Amino acid sequence: MLRKKFKTVVLSCFFAVQVVSRVGAGEVPEGKPEYMPDFSASSAFVTKYIWRGQNLGNEPVMQSDISMALKGFTVGWWSNYSMNNDKTRDAGRYQEFTESDLYLDYTVSVGTMSETFNVDSPDVLDKLSFSAGYTYYTFPNLNWDLETFDTHEPYLGVSYDILLKPFFKWYWDVDSGKGIAGDSGRGSYYLAGIGHTFEFGESGISADLGLTAAYNDEQWTDKSGWSDLNLSGGVNITCFKYFTIRPLVSYSMILDRDTYNDLQDNEIYGGIKIGVKY
Repeated sequence: MLRKKFKTVVLSCFFAVQVVSRVGAGEVPEGKPEYMPDFSASSAFVTKYIWRGQNLGNEPVMQSDISMALKGFTVGWWSNYSMNNDKTRDAGRYQEFTESDLYLDYTVSVGTMSETFNVDSPDVLDKLSFSAGYTYYTFPNLNWDLETFDTHEPYLGVSYDILLKPFFKWYWDVDSGKGIAGDSGRGSYYLAGIGHTFEFGESGISADLGLTAAYNDEQWTDKSGWSDLNLSGGVNITCFKYFTIRPLVSYSMILDRDTYNDLQDNEIYGGIKIGVKY
């Protein structure tokens, strides 16, 4: 069954290549009106599902994303599909959607705001950006009578567009993510990170490295402490202008095992992501 699903993925990728090659050949007019949003879609085959240092499945998964962005606003849908073909593993997850999320984000830089309102601002602040967003998490194949089946998480962020692009984000689960699922909410996850992208001329190929560290304040755990450090890297290969292939790999290290009650371990995982953007 897994072989059959892999064959389906390969055929889908082949179909996407054909579609995007037509786009690149000029069947879609060059440029877009200002009022038209940017559309993107991607699908990634990943060896396991690691989320904020927590292992949510040792079997391969397919993670898909569709989004639309305009004037700093982004709205999208993200999903995780388990490709497990053994019902005795991964808590019985078996070829089904384990997660389906909706998200909204607004990001704006000081420089953009200064231009919009025709206000002078110090050059040092122009590259400073602020973001705010909200994610609605759903778990479509859980038993709604016995387990948490959805939760809500707003977040705030700040970043600075210089070398290594430092950023900080605060995620606040206001529903089910405080301590044990079903409690009053308000579990927080604080994430700081840096990253850099290496461009290789006009080849359409780039590589990026990223490093994040996080502090978990009782979000989906009953402890507070430094939770995880993540080192990630990937190569972006642009084809036919709108089509991207991205091999990727990550290493997640638990900083304080007591934060997750010794239930999590260091993990290495990777995969390949295929995306289209217009």
